[in-house]
Amino acid sequence: MNSRPKPFLILGVIVFLALTFGAAAQETEAYTDTIDLTEKVRELLAFVTKINNSDSLPIFAMFHDSAGEPVQGVKLELDIKKTHLENVSDENGEVVLWVSREDRKKIKARAYGHQSFEQVFAWTFSGESESEHVGIFTLFRVFRQARKMPIVTGEGFEEFEEANIRILYPAGYASQAQVCLDAMIKGKAVVDSVVGMRLFPFKVILNADDTPRLQAGGGWCVGPEPDSSDLFHTFIHEWVEMSLDRLYDIYDDEEVTYTRWIGDGLANNAAFSVSEKYYPRARGLKQLHDEKLPGYDPEKTYDLKKWKSPTLTNPGGGKSVGLFGYLIAPYFWAKVVDKSGNPELIPEFLEEYRQSEDKSSEAAIAILTELSGLDIETEMVITGKEYRENVGRYWPEPVSEPASNTEPD
Repeated sequence: MNSRPKPFLILGVIVFLALTFGAAAQETEAYTDTIDLTEKVRELLAFVTKINNSDSLPIFAMFHDSAGEPVQGVKLELDIKKTHLENVSDENGEVVLWVSREDRKKIKARAYGHQSFEQVFAWTFSGESESEHVGIFTLFRVFRQARKMPIVTGEGFEEFEEANIRILYPAGYASQAQVCLDAMIKGKAVVDSVVGMRLFPFKVILNADDTPRLQAGGGWCVGPEPDSSDLFHTFIHEWVEMSLDRLYDIYDDEEVTYTRWIGDGLANNAAFSVSEKYYPRARGLKQLHDEKLPGYDPEKTYDLKKWKSPTLTNPGGGKSVGLFGYLIAPYFWAKVVDKSGNPELIPEFLEEYRQSEDKSSEAAIAILTELSGLDIETEMVITGKEYRENVGRYWPEPVSEPASNTEPD
């Protein structure tokens, strides 16, 4: 399996770095409206050149509508010195153009569409950490690994597609790709029942070896023998959180926000529920009950309202909650659904939040308070003692079993 971090690197095993830029086109005749993407493309390439040494760089754009559905036929044009490059988005809303490293500052970019669309530039990669903690030095080590990683886009790969899930794989790996697809379909069914939200299309790129790769186009990496912890926890977490961001504006394009209790909270709520059903030996489920886990203090009071979104210099999101938020935030959601007596509370909340112009944490708390009938600000203040005594109501401590079976169910 590809190298992956130890427990507390996102509790999701994979570091996710994404540059997401949205732009809306007015509805016009075919290709009569122009969006200037020059600044955003240059910013994207500046980012890529900082984390990778490759001489040839892909500009990989994904075009979609407001519901997350891919938009086919959007034309992306690049002008570089005297060279003109263009390509049109395919049935997956994807388009890729390659440029040289030396030309990254001399590009002009435009997109042309015949319907309203938004675009995303996303990159993902995996890294390894020997530490139980995520800090600035851990992330620097991951960045250092990324410098020499090959860049892949999935171009030329075969693929399976079903239920908004795409598995791209090299020739000869159809059976492994099928394992990935089957697992993700199982996970999606649990997400549908627990969170009841719209999901952005999800893509997995299967590698023929264990060499870590930098993925352009947002495809999540999986090794030649798919690992259950990826399929039934990490990928579920990332899929839910990515969808909350792109379709519900959970993070609202701000550098630092306080809505992480929604994004990471619901993402791990879903991931724990999927793991409990299909992979009970998942590390995350065990961490829920680990009294020696870094960040847990039975005497401490954690206030989820103060949990910040992660930054490179503060990946934990503040000392008041820190990385322990990955456990208490999903517990919070399970608790309020239980106490409200409304199993549809989460999808009802998400729909009202999606329609709200105010994307602040305060607005989200007000919506959830009205829908649940609970004092949500009070419920968000959780002691270590409360958590320890009650988390088993929602995710019972898994029974230890031999570690011989590593294949997905």
